[in-house]
Amino acid sequence: MIRCSAFCVTFDRERARRAASRASGIPRTRAGEPVRVDAGGAEVLVLPLEQGEGLPAVHGWLAPDPQDGEFSMLSKVGKSVTASRDLAGTRPLYVGESGAWISTDRRFFPDEDAVLLPPGSAYDAASGRTTAATWRAPRFKGGFEEASAILARLVSGAVEERVARRKRVAVAFSGGVDSSVLALCASKNCRVLACTVHSSGSRDSTAAKAAAETLGIELLDQEVDRKAVARELSCIELPFDASPMDKSLWCIYSTASRAAADQGAEVILLGQLADELFGGYAKYGRAVADGGSGEAASMMEADLLNCGMRGFLRDEAACCRWLEPRFPFADRRILSFAGGLPTEFKVRVGERKAVLRAAAGLLGVPPDLSRAPKKAAQFSSGIQKLLP
Repeated sequence: MIRCSAFCVTFDRERARRAASRASGIPRTRAGEPVRVDAGGAEVLVLPLEQGEGLPAVHGWLAPDPQDGEFSMLSKVGKSVTASRDLAGTRPLYVGESGAWISTDRRFFPDEDAVLLPPGSAYDAASGRTTAATWRAPRFKGGFEEASAILARLVSGAVEERVARRKRVAVAFSGGVDSSVLALCASKNCRVLACTVHSSGSRDSTAAKAAAETLGIELLDQEVDRKAVARELSCIELPFDASPMDKSLWCIYSTASRAAADQGAEVILLGQLADELFGGYAKYGRAVADGGSGEAASMMEADLLNCGMRGFLRDEAACCRWLEPRFPFADRRILSFAGGLPTEFKVRVGERKAVLRAAAGLLGVPPDLSRAPKKAAQFSSGIQKLLP
């Protein structure tokens, strides 16, 4: 098993040489001869497709059961190479025009057309076929309290697996319920560094500090101004046009990851998918009111897919130059469980993410944090107001 910070396989050696020459421009990679790779994950793997020695190769994190991990993976099956993404799509995976290459990063072949494979899909290089994972979440038939208890165990287990054997772990921290749950669960297994990034006078400038004190965890506070934001945005490189929200979140996660790495953190945890899985956005409440729970559930499913096609690409790219990001809520077991929950457990009158908030209370998150209202990070941090 080879862990690498990026990989690219091609059908011909000329493309492999071109890809290798570009490896030095990809964050956390070094250019090298095809098939050479640093086992510590600091070098890119580039090889002609007919070579399969050393596979599987993994970009991302694997759980004891790989299905529960966060990855883009190359495997050799017979004489062919298969490339696959995890169910949530936390790591990118592209197939070049006519299937001429497969890669985790578009920058290996920036001038060639490519297709981003959907989350949970696998591509067989020999046949050129893409297959999608088919999974149906079993309908949960228990009560709200039982669901909350199960969710608490699943979240705790997902965090524990992702911080195992780590001494110091960072958490992108705002003081809301999502990041508070992750920070508290992680603190039971290792030393936690809660990283908050904000402008002067913003909500997060005070809320994150108060939450960290309540939880008894160390806070790494990063106050930024317009110059700092402009400097961070000079490095943004995404395979789509970045919106103001994309730019704001890039600044937050890139700044947090760099600062945490400087303080010795080994990985960083992010709370992505908590809103999409458990009904955190205000639009879900409006959908329930206007069209019923079915309309809200369909909206959540669409947003979940969009995370794998856009949001995770942005957040992983922002972090990976400094630290490997991990996304506990993207755990397959949490995805499956959340998908089977009634919408009424997620969106209740006057409360969103109800089942997650109840689970947070069971895990020991104080009520003033578990019941904290949802605030979009780009606004609560004040970063979006600083965009050039």
